Amino acid sequence: MNHDFFYREWNWIEQLSAAFHVFAANIKSILKVLLIVFLPISILESIINGRMLNAYTVFQQIAQAGVSLSNEADFFQAAYQVLFHSGLTLLVGLFLQPVGTIAIAKMVKQFVTKQEISFGTALGEAFSLMPTIVFSGIIYGVLIFLTSLIIVPGIYLSVAWVFYVYAIGLSDKKGMEPMRYSKALVKGKWWRTFGYLLLLAVIAMLWNSAFQLSYSFFPNERIGNAVYQFLCYFSAAFVTVGEALLFLNREAVTYGIPAEPAAEDAPAESVTGTVEGEPTENEENKDMFTLMKETIGE
Repeated sequence: MNHDFFYREWNWIEQLSAAFHVFAANIKSILKVLLIVFLPISILESIINGRMLNAYTVFQQIAQAGVSLSNEADFFQAAYQVLFHSGLTLLVGLFLQPVGTIAIAKMVKQFVTKQEISFGTALGEAFSLMPTIVFSGIIYGVLIFLTSLIIVPGIYLSVAWVFYVYAIGLSDKKGMEPMRYSKALVKGKWWRTFGYLLLLAVIAMLWNSAFQLSYSFFPNERIGNAVYQFLCYFSAAFVTVGEALLFLNREAVTYGIPAEPAAEDAPAESVTGTVEGEPTENEENKDMFTLMKETIGE
């Protein structure tokens, strides 16, 4: 990795090229994370989605037939099951998936800074961050849900806070700090960030379209769903690599603190003064409702 990664913000072509390179160079370690973390998640999601689909089918049939005293209990039970399993899916995304994401991001950081790639260390450190992941995930989920009710702020925050998991895993941020830190890295570069994320998403969707062929090899629908979910995490791993590289690059350029470059590389120049958008101690102590009010009010 060229050491100017820590001195200037790379363009989309450079970022995307680096993402493919880092992904291919670390494919064995990434596959270990997929097997240990994301394979069980894929099986769990397949079970949850199957039950939710069954409950939704019952709910839809009763709604079409008309709710009466004879089937009212079944109607509300089906509705409850749909909501319950939707909530489980959300919890998996907020609390379990970030563990694998952070493990991959840590290996990306090791590669970029020319450290020895240690799968065990990365995974162990990711699991040790579970309390922070849960606490920050609750704040993130609540604020995203509330702001998404009025659509535009939800879209804005989904991009502004895209680095919150990486801030937890790579910069030791806690509580509401990850969202503030991410927002500072995106400030003034929202559209540029959105465009790059969209590009990564398009690549992932193209891969996922090819992975749909896996259904033809598994007559059992539940097994087919689990396999497809797992293969989709292969695409998600590539997106994680791309986002982790963007985070590390933005962090070095914005704050002048490269992610521990190797000895042969010169350290990034420090940035004098206060970086606009950097969290202050007083801001970090505000409650999450104040944070939401400040964000929407911009």
